[in-house]
Formats: sequence, C-alpha cells, structure tokens
Amino acid sequence: MKIIAAAVCFCFSESKTMAKIDLEVVKRILKRADLESSVMSEILGELQSAVADAASEADGPKVAPEKKQFIIVVADNEGLLTDKEMVGWVLQLPEEDDMTSVSEKLLKTAKSFNLSKKGRKHPVETLGELCEYVPARIFKEQKLSLKTKVPVLVVPMANALELDTTPQPSSRKAFKDDDAEVF
Repeated sequence: MKIIAAAVCFCFSESKTMAKIDLEVVKRILKRADLESSVMSEILGELQSAVADAASEADGPKVAPEKKQFIIVVADNEGLLTDKEMVGWVLQLPEEDDMTSVSEKLLKTAKSFNLSKKGRKHPVETLGELCEYVPARIFKEQKLSLKTKVPVLVVPMANALELDTTPQPSSRKAFKDDDAEVF
C-alpha cells in the first residue's frame, strides 16, 4: 500500500495540479507492486477520471484579456488645443538623445526604408505610412523604438488638476493634537 500512496502522491502535487506522467507508467508501477487487480483498476480509474477532469478544466471557457488602447495626454494650459482632434504615435528614444532630433531621425528612417527593396516598391510619403509600414529594425538603426503602429488619440487637458477638496469619509480615526503625548 505504500507504493500506491507514493504513486498517487507523485501524480498530484501540493497545488492540486496534475504532474506530467503517463498513466501507462503508473499502471506498470502498480503491476510491479503485486496488487490485486480490483484495487489496481480502482486506482487507475480514479486517476483517469482525475486526468479527464483536469483536461475539461483546461478546456473550459477562457476569459479573454481586456483590450487596452494607448492615448497621449498633452498639458494644454492656454487651451490652444481644445476642440481639436489630433492623433499621434508613441515613440521611445534613449535618455541621452535630444528630443528635438526626433524629426530628423524619423526623416532618416523614412529615407532608409525608401532606399530598401521593399521601400522602392512601396515608398512611404507620410508620417502615418512611416509608422505603420516600416519594420522595427529600421527604427532601431536610428535608436528609436515605435510603441504604436496605429495612430492614437491626443487628448488635451489643463495641467492644473481641479480636485474636489471636500473631505471624504474615512474609516481611520482622525489624529488630534490633544491626543499626542509630549516627551
């Protein structure tokens, strides 16, 4: 019976997940233990049902991950961008590089792509085409990383946040000066 317990413990780990072992291997181990055929068939039947249960749980309905989108929020204190629809692309560049050099780097990326075999067939002429069709390896040559291939919405917003200053009810006890001890 110790071998039976060892085989069952080996098949099921602490986290109640099935270990990767073939049922035929377990069957051979149980045969070597000289068990009665009724006990052996009972154990194998339970293991097969456990495998079937685990397979049905794995095939169960999977929850699709929530799709997310990028947006760019721009601080617009003067309200110059209010009521204007704009789109943009999110790029990343090394910290030591100058941010004003991004337009130069994008032009160099477009020229590099247009000189390639694919670029000669289908040259890019707009910023949108550059971001959508040019492969990442050409951006990497200019030390740029394109984070969004499709345009994202630019949302202008005032930099100063107008927060509600009314106190919210709290479950914490408020600290009072007369409760403090003086050392």
